Amino acid sequence: MAGFVYLVGAGPGDIGLITLKAINAIKKADVIVYDRLVNEKMLDFAKKSAEFVDVGKIPGQHKVAQSEINEIISEKAIEGKVVVRLKGGDPYVFGRGGEEGEYLYDKGIPFEVIPGITSAIAVLNYAGIPITHRNLSSSFHVITGHEAEGKLENLDWELLSKLNGTLVFLMGTKNIEFIVNKLMENGMSKDMPSAVIMNGTTPYQKAVEGTLSDIVEKTRNEGINNPAIIVVGKVVSMYKKLNWFERKPLFGKRILFTGDFDLNVDAIDELFSSGADVLICPTIKIVYQVDNVIKLIDNIDDYEYLIFTSQNGVKAFKNAMSMVKFDLRRLNKVKIASIGAKTNEALNEIYIYPEVVPEEYTSKALADKLKNIPIKGKVALLTSDIGGDVLIGDLKDTILIEKIVAYKNVPNHEIKEKLIKELKNGIDIAVFTSASTFDYLSLILKNDVSLLKDVKVAAIGPVTKGRIETAGYKVDIIPNIYTLENLIREILKREA
Repeated sequence: MAGFVYLVGAGPGDIGLITLKAINAIKKADVIVYDRLVNEKMLDFAKKSAEFVDVGKIPGQHKVAQSEINEIISEKAIEGKVVVRLKGGDPYVFGRGGEEGEYLYDKGIPFEVIPGITSAIAVLNYAGIPITHRNLSSSFHVITGHEAEGKLENLDWELLSKLNGTLVFLMGTKNIEFIVNKLMENGMSKDMPSAVIMNGTTPYQKAVEGTLSDIVEKTRNEGINNPAIIVVGKVVSMYKKLNWFERKPLFGKRILFTGDFDLNVDAIDELFSSGADVLICPTIKIVYQVDNVIKLIDNIDDYEYLIFTSQNGVKAFKNAMSMVKFDLRRLNKVKIASIGAKTNEALNEIYIYPEVVPEEYTSKALADKLKNIPIKGKVALLTSDIGGDVLIGDLKDTILIEKIVAYKNVPNHEIKEKLIKELKNGIDIAVFTSASTFDYLSLILKNDVSLLKDVKVAAIGPVTKGRIETAGYKVDIIPNIYTLENLIREILKREA
């Protein structure tokens, strides 16, 4: 029985421009066949069992011929699999999606097309160039600039040169001199505003503006090459006024994030929104020890206090409660202490509201607070296998404190290849959300962290800072209040 194929437009590069319908298709896919210009972060939406087939085509040296791509898609579908053919931009805007759809139709394979935002519009938008403007252009015309010169000759250059609208040439830098000369030869003014935009909608976007008479020279001098878009028309004159994207405070900065992405999505989104290219490389993996927490829950009446020091401890407790169907009313005689705003938020989400929270988000501050409270019963500290030393050390002489290993921090060796690749490509800032994220980065790299030599280092707090400095590296950025949100604000203050 044949499977199903989705011909999906991934948009122009910014992961935020992919549609919800496209994400849903990716989540369902058994096989994803993707192009060179697709943002590979989109593949993270796929299920773990999905197969990835890279058919990326480089101009001048096609990696996989179109006929082979057609065969790959159809063969996977004939095997009964759900296939996503993930294409940059829109499948039907010079994406050869029509050929692929026709091939599937001839084979009797069912398919659906999910439109994507075309680079012809989005890239101009991100470069501050409206493709139409009431006072400047009432039409636009999208032309492939990637054809061989012989085919480009066949275009009606006389007509194109007389149009008052915006001309957009996709992937045309190889033929830019030919395109520009043809327009001027056929009567378009040499002073017509023109621009070329490379890597549009990404943190590596680079644009040059000029006129038909000098845009070729400017493009070459600035090292502009494909993927790029050529735009010719009066709307280019809006570039300086409307270029909102490249004005973002962290535009072009490469920031390595070594912590847990899932627990910090909102905070990390602020970096993305500020124009940074955030490289998610979690050096730490969390392994929950639910059995230990279930044992605690079974004997909950033996404890006077529960202490939570992280969101992971709360998550382990929540998972255990769900597994044994624990009734929160059984906590009526147990008091809760916690460190950190995010830990408190995680507790509040399961309707637990801590009685003891230090103003400063450190273990020492919590220990000092607990020392001033008359505690007669046992205290359970839910923490990691390598955590809790400060609290236990400060409290063991006055309070009967028991460490419950709610989760283990283990090095994420699966990230090694990506981590090395990103470091070698160069980063501007490395963000460490705990001492463990730095320790495990060092372990994964076999104690060779020399690639951090010329990188600014951001640490979430003094413990993390101390560990990094002990290894011989300077910490450049640390917040006054030890949360990721405040660390990101400090990065923005220093780097914007």
